[in-house]
Amino acid sequence: MPPRIEGPAGKPRGLYCFDSDTTSANLWLVTTEHDIGSMAMISTTSGQVVLRTFAAPLLALSLLWLSMLPAAAGELSGVSESQPLKFSLPDLSGKPHNLNEFTGKVLLVNFWASWCRPCIEEMPSIQRLTAAMTDAPFVVIGVNVGEAERRVRATARRLGIAFPVLLDADSAVFRAWGADVLPTTFVLDSRGRVRYVGRGPVEWDQSEIIDLLKRLAADSPAGELKPGL
Repeated sequence: MPPRIEGPAGKPRGLYCFDSDTTSANLWLVTTEHDIGSMAMISTTSGQVVLRTFAAPLLALSLLWLSMLPAAAGELSGVSESQPLKFSLPDLSGKPHNLNEFTGKVLLVNFWASWCRPCIEEMPSIQRLTAAMTDAPFVVIGVNVGEAERRVRATARRLGIAFPVLLDADSAVFRAWGADVLPTTFVLDSRGRVRYVGRGPVEWDQSEIIDLLKRLAADSPAGELKPGL
């Protein structure tokens, strides 16, 4: 788990996003409070934190710069045990959805934000995965973390996102599920158990991942991930 920048009363705040630096494990933390924003680069190998605080206009420019960075590769790993998860979140039309709606189907839940470049770069592979899984009991849900509905709607339209997008406006579900970096993706089996977690951007339409998810959707042993995935 990456180091935390502590907010008031010792509570963690902000969102981590994968850095573009593929030679070291760095994360970006972005946080805002009232009219002040902060950005920090954190080395997950040394734990060193470099913090800069900006007024809101400069933070906006910094977020634009951050969104233009190329993404580092993420990783997909298996989960041996998982605690029961839940959510109740509205979609872009305000209709609430919960996890029980998807019982009996394999569910991919992708947490993302519009300012997170790795999240945006990952989206096309998720769309291609959705197309490759049309004949399987498989559903993709995008959960936007911490952004206004208007911005999320505009981003979804621009990217041509065809799967449902839910709004985690206060980041409560993101944190309750134990996520600490964007993007993070959870793969749940047909019984609602977490079987795999993608931390950082993953190429979801790799043939090995598609085969893995098809086996999971068929309720057969999911098998082991090969090194490098």
